[in-house]
Amino acid sequence: MFLKKKGAKNYFMIFNNKIYIIAEIGVNHNGDMKLAKKLIVAAKYTGANAVKFQNFTAEKLATKNSKKATYQKKNTKKNETQYEMLKKLELKKDNYFELKKFCKKIKIEFISSVFDEESITFLSTKLKVKYIKVPSGEITNYPLLQKLQKINKKIILSTGMANLREIVISLNIIARNKIFKFINDDKVIIKNKQLHKKLKKKICILHCVSDYPVENKYANLSAIENLKKNLELNIGYSDHTLGVLAPLIAVSKGAKIIEKHLTLSNDMTGPDHKASLEPNEFKKMIKYLRTFEVMNGSGQKKLQKCELKNINIARKSIVAKKFIKKNELFSYLNLTTKRPGNGLSPMKISSLIHKKAKKNFQPDELIKL
Repeated sequence: MFLKKKGAKNYFMIFNNKIYIIAEIGVNHNGDMKLAKKLIVAAKYTGANAVKFQNFTAEKLATKNSKKATYQKKNTKKNETQYEMLKKLELKKDNYFELKKFCKKIKIEFISSVFDEESITFLSTKLKVKYIKVPSGEITNYPLLQKLQKINKKIILSTGMANLREIVISLNIIARNKIFKFINDDKVIIKNKQLHKKLKKKICILHCVSDYPVENKYANLSAIENLKKNLELNIGYSDHTLGVLAPLIAVSKGAKIIEKHLTLSNDMTGPDHKASLEPNEFKKMIKYLRTFEVMNGSGQKKLQKCELKNINIARKSIVAKKFIKKNELFSYLNLTTKRPGNGLSPMKISSLIHKKAKKNFQPDELIKL
């Protein structure tokens, strides 16, 4: 898990201060490769950094009689099981090679979620992806988490439906070490600083709420700050709300990754299309996020270049309040402050008090020592 290849890039070190934006295609391809490629092109058009698919087989993911979620029933055939729905949304292994190659051609990163141990092996050794995405539903899948111990890949872990204790347990399993100690529902301490530093280079945690779509009152975006404070890891946000507002709030709270579903049309049939953004709206979201990056700045409070032209105009200097004779003592009765600010700073006025004027000063004349 913590072995680092020589010369390997540290993908989770704040992404060069850029927000990493993932267009979640998921199963919005509806099992159609032509549609999948159209979605990749759409993601590139929006300015996304990556697209994300899902690597699964219905046989390994769900039992034959598994029921569908309520939102799935609304957006797909009501008389089919979850297994039957998933079967139609499968992609073949050859399809993933083709899609990854297509992504490389148009210069957008290919990412995929894993749902079993075989998927991890396939993505890491066959497809050789940079990132392994662990979806929210697998955060309590012990065999899958154990398998992640054995791969040298960056991991993105979604935390929908999970509480802080479950997140901590999953991280300790992945790290094969008790890096974190759970204190209570809102408090975690880091037991091993050295291993934690290595873990930070390998994993990014995504706050997520697993509903499609998520009502605003359940978004719980302040959890981003809570996770960041407790875990001291890179935190992102996988968004299932409608519209583009939640990702903007998320980055203001410190999210470094934004993941959002992308569809060609909200009217398409499929479980996730209704909770997805169409390309133009997705592009608008990215425009807002990039504007946030520019406006957010470095965080260091300092004079900005654009202020240089205004500083002398807006600030004041020490000037004569009235005529001051040579050798007259300066006092608050004969000194005042007025614009422009190209003379002595008003902060120095107390140091002039009781000193002799070396020359005559006319009213409003800048005081010079």
